[in-house]
Amino acid sequence: MNSPTNPARSPLAIEDNSFWQNHFDQHIASGLTRSKYCLENNVNYYRFGYWLSKKYRSNSALIAVKIKPRETPQPSDTLCTLNFSNGCSLKIHTTEILSHIFEMMG
Repeated sequence: MNSPTNPARSPLAIEDNSFWQNHFDQHIASGLTRSKYCLENNVNYYRFGYWLSKKYRSNSALIAVKIKPRETPQPSDTLCTLNFSNGCSLKIHTTEILSHIFEMMG
């Protein structure tokens, strides 16, 4: 039964940010799964999820990022090219990679 002295469980409680933040904090402290917490605290599971997603949407700070295109090596930078029977080719651009390939070949 709902206790009138506990506003978090009162049917007259106002479901605002502070109401839900209180439940989020209690949920984390309880160590219970969301469904178990909601069941034990008479909280609607779906409303809990709605307000939780609303919280994270409002807390997400997006920043603009400019990505530079990858610099592709010029054909003149190729040390060697391995051509395979299936039509694929592998262009080697560094001596380090070339030495790894030789090590793998035995």
